[in-house]
Amino acid sequence: MTQRILLSLWMLGFCFATCKTPESKGASTSIETPRYLRLNYDVVYETSEAVTLLNSGKLFARGLFYEFQINSSQSKYERVRASSYTEDNQIDFKHLLTSEEMNSLQNKQYQYFPMPNDSRASVLTGIHNGKCYVRWEWQKESFVFVFETDLKNETGDSPAALGKEFHENIRKGLRIF
Repeated sequence: MTQRILLSLWMLGFCFATCKTPESKGASTSIETPRYLRLNYDVVYETSEAVTLLNSGKLFARGLFYEFQINSSQSKYERVRASSYTEDNQIDFKHLLTSEEMNSLQNKQYQYFPMPNDSRASVLTGIHNGKCYVRWEWQKESFVFVFETDLKNETGDSPAALGKEFHENIRKGLRIF
């Protein structure tokens, strides 16, 4: 009787050892190129066709983030991080730059642009380690939406002009329900 139990356990173990999942077979993974990035239930960002999703996930209880690369020679913004979070988590939210790096930004400028429902988006620009940092923020109800990038300013545009262009690109892609 004991031999039958041992034999049965051995056969069961052998079956599990030979089972392969698609991941263990080395199945190739495709590069994700999403057309829409849902920031919350009311706001979606429509990307261009030349976007590669690098990373995505949840932030806190109800927020989301996406890091994507724009693969277009016409875009100055190669990598962008789009995030959403609630007012409750504002203190814990991590921007691309640390608070020390934010304090050391050179030529720091704030701009404000009109948005729907009598609200405003704020754009912060500044120079950090030879790159232009651009942060766009907008609040709709209890959610805060943030788009950030840093880029080499090879065209010599002013940080304010880059901030305005960044705002226009984001505003064009937002779908607000």
